[in-house]
Amino acid sequence: MLIRQGKAPAGAILPLDIPREGLFKLDVDDDIWQDVGLNDEHNGPAPLWLRDDAVRQGIKSMLQLDRCKEEEARLLRERKALQEWMQEEWQVVQTAKEIAGMVYVSTLYFTY
Repeated sequence: MLIRQGKAPAGAILPLDIPREGLFKLDVDDDIWQDVGLNDEHNGPAPLWLRDDAVRQGIKSMLQLDRCKEEEARLLRERKALQEWMQEEWQVVQTAKEIAGMVYVSTLYFTY
């Protein structure tokens, strides 16, 4: 109301609407967490991250990209661990086959 009447401080911005039905289902990205205007030290226009939708979307996209990179690194570590496990299992099977072959051959010699 003060902004419309021209009585608000310079650079004041209207807070974004918070839908009433989702008030108790808040997410970390919801507008309710924006704290601009809570102190009197800020004189001038609001920061871009608060007043520019493109900047906010860019920040969210950058964070999502960071999470994707973290997930990719985790998957690469998991793949390496699985490959190492499979190599060990393969070696165990090969050793078991060799031992089984030796036991079979030695039983042939002792039965005659």
